[in-house]
Amino acid sequence: MNLPKRDDRFDGGRAMADLIRLCALGPRPSGSAANQRQRELVAEHFRRCGGTVRIQEFSGDHPLTGEPVPMANVVASWRPGEADRILIGAHGDTRPRADLERDPVRRLGPFVGANDGASGVAALMELARLLPDVGIGLGVDLAMFDAEELVFDEEGAYCLGSLEFARRAREDEEAGGPRYGAALVLDMIAGREMVLRREGFGLDYAWWLTEEVWDIARGLGASRFSEAIGRYVEDDHLPLLAAGIPAIALVDIEFPQWHTLGDVPEACSAGSIAEVGRVVLAWIERWADSSQQTT
Repeated sequence: MNLPKRDDRFDGGRAMADLIRLCALGPRPSGSAANQRQRELVAEHFRRCGGTVRIQEFSGDHPLTGEPVPMANVVASWRPGEADRILIGAHGDTRPRADLERDPVRRLGPFVGANDGASGVAALMELARLLPDVGIGLGVDLAMFDAEELVFDEEGAYCLGSLEFARRAREDEEAGGPRYGAALVLDMIAGREMVLRREGFGLDYAWWLTEEVWDIARGLGASRFSEAIGRYVEDDHLPLLAAGIPAIALVDIEFPQWHTLGDVPEACSAGSIAEVGRVVLAWIERWADSSQQTT
């Protein structure tokens, strides 16, 4: 039996450094100054890595006051002229309150969202460093979605950023623009005890994509990818699926510090984020190889 080659190009240490840098901005709920600083930081990083960056500005209503909240996605494209594309996305906003804290007073506090917010974006930043050398003949987009959870004690709407992205993508495709063949959403991928189970909506509506990713994980010996079937998770893959883009979420919904003040860098692991990143990188390269064979 041929053992899989270890692929260390995706550097978990660098991704963790990015995660820590994002958390140093503080809590980053939609509409906040820290959220805007993060947007500028990530957009500039994508540009330095060769991405063509566009900012998708939109707005939503604050769930408590009804006031408009400015929001924006950051989308970076490699080989933007290619009509056939794949997408890797992650939300960068943090939930306004730590509403799963046991102490009612602590629930009012914002949290830095090291895993739930920064981990997926940090993975995108590391992938951006590697993309100039992969995916020839295939367009690859990285998207940092805003407003995944501008929610106060379940008051508010989820996934506004990915909904806006999906709306524009569908309009572009209908006008003869690019088409997304598949999308992966990365969310809470750095927990120290991370286990990625096969998320329910992805299995129901993009089962082949779930199997494709898990097949790669098996080949790489990625032990944090479990064969178990997980929960149905309301995440940024749902608007993509609704727009006709095959999409799954790689999400550790059982993260113990989820929506608490304990969601800090110390609760995260470079090993976890590296394992996910290497699987995603191999997935990109599989799609790139397939694209070359059909051209």
